[in-house]
Amino acid sequence: MDAVVRLDEWRRHRRAREPETGEPTEAASLAAHPAGTGHPTGLARLERAVDRLHELVSATGRKGTRLTPPVETELLAILGELTIDMVQEATDRAERLAERLASGKGIIRSGGSPPAV
Repeated sequence: MDAVVRLDEWRRHRRAREPETGEPTEAASLAAHPAGTGHPTGLARLERAVDRLHELVSATGRKGTRLTPPVETELLAILGELTIDMVQEATDRAERLAERLASGKGIIRSGGSPPAV
């Protein structure tokens, strides 16, 4: 879960550099990338995937459920891929993980049993 929080901070930082139009400039996209290099076309897709993951992960605590260890590992892998400038791979992984969480996989009740579907 810590990885999602850090990505959320990155997104806020990126938005702070955008002009009032709300549209990111190429320079802002390049400067805000966590690895320091630019992938302006892939950042919008990454941001959508991270937003969706953030919603799904945040909902687990409110529903009395938690993430499985493999899901936590995937979140850390996303952060690692971003750290070494593997934006495409991180985006793909984030989208797959979001689909997995949306289907109820990778979430367990705080007591240990899978949530009722």
